[in-house]
Amino acid sequence: MGRKKKRKFNILYIPLLLVIGLLCFSIIKGVNIYKEENKTEEKKEEKSTTSNDNKKDSKTEKKEDDKISKYKKTSNFKLENLDRYIIYHEKNPNYDDEKVVTYVNIGLDKEFYSYIKDADMKKGILLLCNKYLKLPDGYEPDDLETINSEYFINGNTLVRKLRKEAKEAFENLSKASIEEGYPVYGQSAFREYDMQVSLYNNAVNSLGKAKADIDTARPGHSEHQTGLTIDVSSTKGGNMMSFENTKSFDWMQNNAHKYGFILRYRKDKVDITGFMYESWHYRYVGVKVATDMHDNYPDLSYEEYYYKFIDNK
Repeated sequence: MGRKKKRKFNILYIPLLLVIGLLCFSIIKGVNIYKEENKTEEKKEEKSTTSNDNKKDSKTEKKEDDKISKYKKTSNFKLENLDRYIIYHEKNPNYDDEKVVTYVNIGLDKEFYSYIKDADMKKGILLLCNKYLKLPDGYEPDDLETINSEYFINGNTLVRKLRKEAKEAFENLSKASIEEGYPVYGQSAFREYDMQVSLYNNAVNSLGKAKADIDTARPGHSEHQTGLTIDVSSTKGGNMMSFENTKSFDWMQNNAHKYGFILRYRKDKVDITGFMYESWHYRYVGVKVATDMHDNYPDLSYEEYYYKFIDNK
């Protein structure tokens, strides 16, 4: 058998191999550079996305902060009512921030008698009792005194009491009105809970529940039960239902505040109080507050004044 010839390495292959090696190296390096560039771009995109998300979150937070801050600027802001302010404002875009906060604090974003809390008895003669705030069960003031018969209509002896401070103030008011020729007499003052039950049930039976709720307070929600409220007349015989048409009414408009009384259920505030206009219904709040309301805030109901200047004090 013949021997195989050994192939000799041709030196001419060296340049070719070098070219191939360089080419492979370039390709590998190019791939790596591409990968690095992609990673850099991905990181940039990631940062950009994160930055945009942060900007969006920042804008959202700013909007929320703006919502809170504009209500916080009001004098009677309550953090627990924030969501209610926002919702109520959306429904009433023409209301300013102050009005929205005050109305929601009163409870006007809810139906009457649907959102009831306890009246703040610590407020003393300034306490607020209405369709959102009820008196404690069985409440009766411990300082009730009987109004002198000289300043009260004939009869009605069962409703002749007021709290001591209010009673003395009313007697001074009545005395002055009589002396000036525009007599104002008490007709119905303190009414206990059971009496209010009877009055309300009678109103429901004769008027129906809807009209009764405009005419008569539900038991536990009557200002008369506070011992700080009195219905008045201009005659000893009693004429409270027509009191508005008397000169005594005009006298009260100009003088009631001097003795600490305010007209409680005004004609222009029915939507806030929930009660029909009662020209004869006066509430004792003390000379300081009554005079401030008369001189400086004649357009406010007691609900509005209370939640602006008394509630948070």
